[in-house]
Amino acid sequence: MTEEFVTLKDVGMDFTLEDWEQLGLEQGDMFWDTALDNCQDLFLLDPPRPNLTSHPDGGEDLEPLPGGSPEAAGPGF
Repeated sequence: MTEEFVTLKDVGMDFTLEDWEQLGLEQGDMFWDTALDNCQDLFLLDPPRPNLTSHPDGGEDLEPLPGGSPEAAGPGF
């Protein structure tokens, strides 16, 4: 079995204003609850690393941010 990467475009859903208007209140709430659950699941699988930056277009590896950057110090520092 080969592993294949899944992108957000593969699983994402685009709603037009017309689509949203056709959803009932419960359906809209269910959509947002599901989206929130999915984001939380993704975070648990691979939590963000604030002291790293990526360059997806160039395919380069992650590299540490400079030590003096606000992202490396964290909030309140």
